[in-house]
Amino acid sequence: MVSRPNLDNANMKMPSYFNFPALDVSVAFPQATPASTFPPCASDYFHFNDLLKPEEQAVRNRVRECMEKEIAPIMTEYWEKAEFPFHVIPKFAALRIAGGTIKGYGCPDLSIAGSAVAAAEVARVDASCSTFFLVHSSLAMLTIALCGSEAQKQKYLPSLAQMKTIACWALTEPDYGSDASALKTTATKVEGGWILDGQKRWIGNSTFADLLVIFARNMTTNQINGYIVKKDAPGLTVTKMENKIGLRIVQNGDIVMGKVFVPDDDRLEGVNSFQDTNKVPKGEETVWSTISSFPNQSTETCSNAR
Repeated sequence: MVSRPNLDNANMKMPSYFNFPALDVSVAFPQATPASTFPPCASDYFHFNDLLKPEEQAVRNRVRECMEKEIAPIMTEYWEKAEFPFHVIPKFAALRIAGGTIKGYGCPDLSIAGSAVAAAEVARVDASCSTFFLVHSSLAMLTIALCGSEAQKQKYLPSLAQMKTIACWALTEPDYGSDASALKTTATKVEGGWILDGQKRWIGNSTFADLLVIFARNMTTNQINGYIVKKDAPGLTVTKMENKIGLRIVQNGDIVMGKVFVPDDDRLEGVNSFQDTNKVPKGEETVWSTISSFPNQSTETCSNAR
């Protein structure tokens, strides 16, 4: 019989690795390649490059160069600290890929393939960075482009495309995950706008986003509607979710809304039902193309790091 320690002993201290300093990978595993020395892409195993047009290859090359030279060297440090490297946002902005396939309003109007390979190159170096980028570009921006009014597109998309402002996309809730049909966050019509009450959880970018795309249940129609909420809206509280194991650079937030007023001008006119919440992933193949590329990019990275 295996004896168990007496946990009632007041003098016994339970060990905890949380109190240890961060592991220095280069010391512990000298044979490993440091994350800051990202292996160059020396192969095209699936012959993707042959399928790309010259302009799509150009997008891929400039994103790859930026990610390898500017982003890879700092990712380990920020992963350890579970912080976001805000100083890299201008580098992302300079790539002119935010907004992906959106045409006009200062957006790049990339092809689906061009937008997909750009996002995949970000994911190849760091999955946290790609999550930040996809939430901003392929969820929040695309929702405004597909479901917003002309005035909303002109007002918000140019700044988002330049990444002068950052957005998040809030569907997930504590009790129902991403089941949009069961949302408990409510939107009550009042004079001049709406009052939002409820909670969202695991929302990437939410701790620092300038704009929050929020989904809530219209108390009059009982249907799901969409709203654009400003970060300084009274009654809005966002708290960082600490002690994550994965995607530590992503700043996931717990959002609480207590009588948050949203003017009529910031109600997304194209989201009027549960079915409308499907417009964004259905309309942007880039998200799913990028997700499917994660194992391919990982395989390529491992095969090159010999």
